Amino acid sequence: MDTAQSADRGPQVQVRFHTRQQKHAIPDTAILVPTRLRRFGLSEIINHLLDYAKPVPFEFLIGGKFLRSSLQTYLDSQSLSTENTLDVEYIESTLPPKHTASLQHDDWVASVEGHRRRPFFLTGSYDHFTRVWDRSGKCLAVLKAHEAAVKSIAWLPSEEGSDAVQCISGGQDQKIFGWEFAPDQNTSRIMFECAGHTGSVDSLAVNPRGTHFASASWDGTVRVWTISLDDIEEEDREAEQGRKRRRTAGKAVPVKVSQSVSTLEGHVGAASSVVYDQSSGVGDTLFTGGWDHSVRVWDVETGINTNTMNCERVILSADHTANSSLIVTGHADNAVRLWDPRAKDGLVVKLKLSSHTNWVSSVRWSPANLYTLVSGSYDSTVRVWDVRSSGPLHTLGAATEVGQKVLSVDWVDDIILSGGEDSQLRVHSGKV
Repeated sequence: MDTAQSADRGPQVQVRFHTRQQKHAIPDTAILVPTRLRRFGLSEIINHLLDYAKPVPFEFLIGGKFLRSSLQTYLDSQSLSTENTLDVEYIESTLPPKHTASLQHDDWVASVEGHRRRPFFLTGSYDHFTRVWDRSGKCLAVLKAHEAAVKSIAWLPSEEGSDAVQCISGGQDQKIFGWEFAPDQNTSRIMFECAGHTGSVDSLAVNPRGTHFASASWDGTVRVWTISLDDIEEEDREAEQGRKRRRTAGKAVPVKVSQSVSTLEGHVGAASSVVYDQSSGVGDTLFTGGWDHSVRVWDVETGINTNTMNCERVILSADHTANSSLIVTGHADNAVRLWDPRAKDGLVVKLKLSSHTNWVSSVRWSPANLYTLVSGSYDSTVRVWDVRSSGPLHTLGAATEVGQKVLSVDWVDDIILSGGEDSQLRVHSGKV
């Protein structure tokens, strides 16, 4: 091997390689390697030591960050000499997710979400409709009730033993609807309607226990609602204006109208995003982001804003992961930021990722990987990030034409979903 044969040429440094992927493990022994080597040369060494007939590409981390230069450049940047021994972790490289499907809508796709247990996708569109899709690309249901764009959606926990799936949708018409769809019978119904917001409902989140959900609105408030139908008063809507019952299959049916159990007020301007703390598995803490440049922490039970974390720009989207307890946010300055709400040193913004060239409209953590997340932007791209690197791992084309905004992304299993101005739900598959 060329790298092995030239190992005695030029400056060298001792490197101790290790990996958490046991199938690729080598003996824990320090070896001398040329400082001129970059990722490809180091990958050749690992393949040589493992005696792989078919080369496997690897990535390398030093100090928890991906190596994106030669070893010599790294040494110089850290003011280290070749007398030091470098501790280098290596992991198998992944290929970019592959575009597998584009599912056409009649207007912009504002919101997308994959089901965590069932093979379904959910979309909300500017054509006023919420749609349920299967993973083969078939539209199973078109849910009609909103009178304006559907800006936010979320799956609800399904009843045990039931074939039906349930979801909620929020729209620019200031309304939220709860839906039930039975695939076997190909039927759908409105379970309840939520009344109270006076602005577009731009974000929805269901608590980990599946008992309540929260909504963030352009009216600046965040509201918490019960999911239990037993706790929602039925209103047969015989108002002075006449009958206002919803119609299912041509028949007028009474709709249960829910009032929020609490209203959280604190944001100055629109509340753009809401997500429950996933760490406890209970849902007693909410994180919200807004146009006032703040991420706020709320005690759901008391309704108190317990902490406010600020940055320089409008927050458009947020997500939280139990894997690291970090919050990721997308911003109007084209950046992705990582926040640690537990920080005691005042430095709540732990990392700023810059690569997008327009507003970052949507962000989601990987459901399986501690370090990876996905972002969608008005620059027509979806980017996959590993927070141990300053640049994106992969950049995915996510629009039919340059300039068409990506409005929403999600990550479920090995599937990345996106939707936007090209009126398509785009599906990318591949392990990252």
